[in-house]
Amino acid sequence: MEKKVDLKEMSTKQRIGYIWDYYKWHIIGSVLAVCIVGSVLHHFITYRNPLLNVIMINADSSSVQPDSFREFQEAYGYDLTDSPVSASTFYFPDGDNAFASSYMDYQALTAIIAAGNQDIFLGNGDTYLNYCDQGALMDLSDVLSPAQMEEYADSLIYSTVGGTQEPYPCAIDLSGHPWLAQFGYTDTCYFGILSCYQSLDACTQFAEFLLTYE
Repeated sequence: MEKKVDLKEMSTKQRIGYIWDYYKWHIIGSVLAVCIVGSVLHHFITYRNPLLNVIMINADSSSVQPDSFREFQEAYGYDLTDSPVSASTFYFPDGDNAFASSYMDYQALTAIIAAGNQDIFLGNGDTYLNYCDQGALMDLSDVLSPAQMEEYADSLIYSTVGGTQEPYPCAIDLSGHPWLAQFGYTDTCYFGILSCYQSLDACTQFAEFLLTYE
């Protein structure tokens, strides 16, 4: 018959060693559970719903930082902590093998757009124009003033949603725009507002920010 262990007769070091030998997995499991619960609670306590969710195609991803939209936020009086801007970047090369080489990114981007709550769509290339033609972007004439529509008439990109409806302006070619150049858009960059936007007011403000930027 095994002799019952009396912890009282052990030294402090022996007690710690005994408890660790027999209960280490319970202890490790408890510590991990506490860490996971703490991490989840911290996420929900500190999480702030983004002011804007921005999708950027073919931007220089290394230049897209948490404070990249600070100038816009400050211009409209938003607190940078309480009203963050979230940006997701994707790279889609043009060419015959573009789709095959970026298939997973196509799937991911399509899923993000379909899920909703995405606001601003920036980028260039055939991929951007394909999403335009699929009806992913809203009619900019519902957002821009008649004066702005007239000013940028030669730069508007139209969609017919695959030829199923009358053409409508869904994006603006802002090639060479000085603010967009910081993200590597030194040549071509299109701007549009996704049909699944979460905040039209913030989208309209961002459009005004870009179109009046000097």
